Amino acid sequence: METGGEKEKRSPTPEEDEEILKKRISGHPLFGLLIENHLGCLKVGLGEFGEVGITTEQDQAADSKPNNIDTVHNPSDLDHFMEAYCMALRKLKEGIEEAQQESESFIKATYLQLGELTHTNHP
Repeated sequence: METGGEKEKRSPTPEEDEEILKKRISGHPLFGLLIENHLGCLKVGLGEFGEVGITTEQDQAADSKPNNIDTVHNPSDLDHFMEAYCMALRKLKEGIEEAQQESESFIKATYLQLGELTHTNHP
């Protein structure tokens, strides 16, 4: 409805809000790092079963954008979220790697003990 040449502002629909948020996230300077950390977690989780090589034009565009997060003097909630999420993914990857190393060490030790048991002479 127009009044005096001005358009009445309407609230965005939930779908429009979601699209706006997606664009803000994918355009954020830390988006490339977030994708890199996420793929790192997937690669560690897959181990020797496969490689993750999924990239999109959006990912590549985000990686090519300069990281100017340090130039922001008043970080937004999105900045804090992106930083926290990147840190959480990095810690998750480290946790997965540590658990895998512990499991691998346990399995190797178990094989050694089984080998010792099978090679001993029983009366």
